[in-house]
Amino acid sequence: MGTLQSRPRDSSVGISKKGVTVITFRFGGDDEEETPKTAEVSQMRPLKPTQIRNRSGAYVWQVNDLMKLQRFIFLGSDNSFCYKASNNEPKREDALCIDRLIAEGRGKEVVELIKAISLEGRAARQNPTIFALAVCARSNDKQTKQAAYEAFHLVCRIPTHLFMFIRYCEKESTGTGWGRAHRNNIIKWYMTKSNNPINVCRMTTKYKKREGFNHCDVLRLSHPKPTDHVTQVLFRYLTKGFKKMQELVNNVPDLKMDETVTKMVEFLTAVEKAKSCTDEDELVGIIDKYGLEREHMPTQLLNSKKVWEALIKNLKMEATIRNLGKITSLELCEKDSWVEKEIVERLTDQDLLIKSRTHPFKVLLALHTYKSGRGDKGSLRWSPNQAVLDALEKAYYMSFKAVEPTGKRFLLAIDVSGSMMAPCVGSSALTCKLASAAMMMVTMRTEENCDIVAFSHRLLPLEINKTDDLPTVIKKTDDLPFGGTDCALPMLNAQQEKKEYDVFIVYTDSETWYGKIHPSRALQQYREAMNMPDAKLIVVGMASNGFTIADPDDFGMLDIVGFDSGATQTIAKFSKGEM
Repeated sequence: MGTLQSRPRDSSVGISKKGVTVITFRFGGDDEEETPKTAEVSQMRPLKPTQIRNRSGAYVWQVNDLMKLQRFIFLGSDNSFCYKASNNEPKREDALCIDRLIAEGRGKEVVELIKAISLEGRAARQNPTIFALAVCARSNDKQTKQAAYEAFHLVCRIPTHLFMFIRYCEKESTGTGWGRAHRNNIIKWYMTKSNNPINVCRMTTKYKKREGFNHCDVLRLSHPKPTDHVTQVLFRYLTKGFKKMQELVNNVPDLKMDETVTKMVEFLTAVEKAKSCTDEDELVGIIDKYGLEREHMPTQLLNSKKVWEALIKNLKMEATIRNLGKITSLELCEKDSWVEKEIVERLTDQDLLIKSRTHPFKVLLALHTYKSGRGDKGSLRWSPNQAVLDALEKAYYMSFKAVEPTGKRFLLAIDVSGSMMAPCVGSSALTCKLASAAMMMVTMRTEENCDIVAFSHRLLPLEINKTDDLPTVIKKTDDLPFGGTDCALPMLNAQQEKKEYDVFIVYTDSETWYGKIHPSRALQQYREAMNMPDAKLIVVGMASNGFTIADPDDFGMLDIVGFDSGATQTIAKFSKGEM
């Protein structure tokens, strides 16, 4: 088919009995007879009236508001070309999709999505998730507001999340932001956490101040009236300090005789001692007995090998990943040492990874940083431990939810155009191209029948094996030349080579513009030519630009937002026709 030589005045779209898209164009005046014409349409012209122009001038589909919300939560924006690593703060103008969904009466649906993503650990950063929840909590829609505060107690699991939520609520408010519902739910947050007295003492002393707030500020603004022993002691400590708490306990017989209160006072006494401790051995004893963590340590002993040896036993998963460079720089993680063994076992414990909601992106970033032997900031340097590097790579694959192979035939296509060199998910260390290669390997390791290609304005060979490790894969993609973007090439080439694929997965930022045919139309042509009407297209968006190349009217096309920890399960279900 040749390309059109003139722009149509009007158009309509239909589906023939064979499932082939038929585009009917109308030329000339209103009195002219409509003549059906089937023709290939350049990406620089609309395929359907519902398409809009992207930044490159090509026509694509704008994603719906629910997908925009997912992109906002996962990538920090619903419409920006890429996430800027220098600005981690969510912007109100990037979350207007929430307002539109609430106006449509879908506020509770928005809250449910926020809650599900947070509880399943599917987002790399908490800021956009909690920002979106705060927008809902400040809504004028009563049902949305109520749902948001109910979800608040589940989404805001630690004081850092609490302080973040409070700040965003104040930012969204026209007044002080401290209405009755807000105050009551803040108090309820502390009361709920106090069901585990030692844990709430641990959390509130570990995360004392964040986001411009501390516990004293928050409780004074909330006006709590504690009625049980635990909250009486906790609130006195957080608002008046350790000495005033001791005075309260000593002067109230019921408190002094309460066994739970005694344990709380003992723990808080240990925390206070640790603050001013200057003796390594004494501090190690306190850490071992009370399970104190890095945030409880005095600054003057944060470079002590003895102290870090004691701390390693108490590090949570994310803290372990975050402090690998520090631990190695202190020469604690030597080959065949107990520290090496402990860290490797922890990183490769899939149940622990899932339970701790460790996000794949954080593991990938840690792998990239640890391998480099230096931090992004400061002067910290180390020689990477190979066993730890191997464990980090295993942890990356494990942090995606486990899924059984589908048995389908896949073509995995990585966009290596110039726009894919943009930072991914707010990290200047990882580009969209690098991240897409890493994510592609998850599917490749899961599925038996996978071919891989790279593309820009032309198709490029990409020799990747299942046995390749992530650094090798990343190097192979980094070595590829880049140019314009034609996301239709994987389907066109597969048709030309007469290769049978059940599923095409394209990892891209959707900035397609170069080709003479739309990607969605290329898939439809492939289905017809290969007699494979069920062939599917999955578009994995590695940046949030508000556009998609997947036709929203075609149930054989699916959008996935870059680093979603549940992506492998979604891909498998869609590939098997279960979605």
